[in-house]
Amino acid sequence: MNPNQVIKAIKSYSTFLITSHISLEGDALGSELALASLLRKLGKTAYIVNSGKTPSNYSFLPGVKKISRRFSNRAHQAVFIIDCSDRGRAGRIAGLIDARKPVINIDHHIGNKNFGKINWVDPAASSTGEMIYRLFRFTRTKLDKKDALNIYTAILTDTGSFRHPNTTSNTLYICSRLLKFGINPAEIYARIYENNSVRDAIYVAKIISRLSFAADNRIAWIKIKRPEFEEVKGKPELLDKILDFAKSIKIVKVVLIFCQVDKRFIKLNLRSKSPIDVQKIASSFGGGGHRLASGCTIKGSLKEAEQMVLRQVKRALKWTVS
Repeated sequence: MNPNQVIKAIKSYSTFLITSHISLEGDALGSELALASLLRKLGKTAYIVNSGKTPSNYSFLPGVKKISRRFSNRAHQAVFIIDCSDRGRAGRIAGLIDARKPVINIDHHIGNKNFGKINWVDPAASSTGEMIYRLFRFTRTKLDKKDALNIYTAILTDTGSFRHPNTTSNTLYICSRLLKFGINPAEIYARIYENNSVRDAIYVAKIISRLSFAADNRIAWIKIKRPEFEEVKGKPELLDKILDFAKSIKIVKVVLIFCQVDKRFIKLNLRSKSPIDVQKIASSFGGGGHRLASGCTIKGSLKEAEQMVLRQVKRALKWTVS
């Protein structure tokens, strides 16, 4: 799959808005920043507006301070929505975009809804960052060290530091090319994953101590009430640490974290080991993601969400065994 239609759109318009999903992470931010750089190098005007706040552990990314949360329909001719399986994942920004303005959808998630006027969706790509790298190549646009840092961060985070099955020989080849610009992998990793405070460690230990298990310990899950969720809201990487620890338990096949956003909504993070496909479970609740890592938002109480999701996960485990 190639981005020919995307390239045509870039040639057709001069001013672009770029946005991505709520709960921002490395792939969304790194891809946005690299895409904005590419557009500017092609003589276009590009600016980034997101619904969510930028997590503090990504403050080192070149250009990140210019990302805004203020939206205006007057300032752009076309919109890039990237790393979103459906338009709604872009949060409040999605509802503010003028329906007359073309949306260009760039994404790598299975089950993408092809919601754009132009859709470049490649589930074989490790990350949206990998696709943006290819866009540089297709447009024969030169990368610089800042671009390399942003794209490397995108790939690093979405491959779980190259641990997940979406890491391919091509992924590693691209990263080897990026390293030639002089970026420092150890420093990037430390900036993202090794900047926790003592308070963070206490928080993670407290939450992990409440792990619950079901289905002969093959399902592990945690419920986080709203006051505790507010503590971690600006540091989503702490939830990742909890998920990774629970998933590291040998017998566990599926990990769930239920976070109470408010009285009406629960944010659910799902992780699994092959062959359990949590993307199917997330999509049944209006979410999405990857086979082994997905998320969604469920309307209801913590108890209601817990019952509904556990029922589906247990069914998926039985189907896999049978």
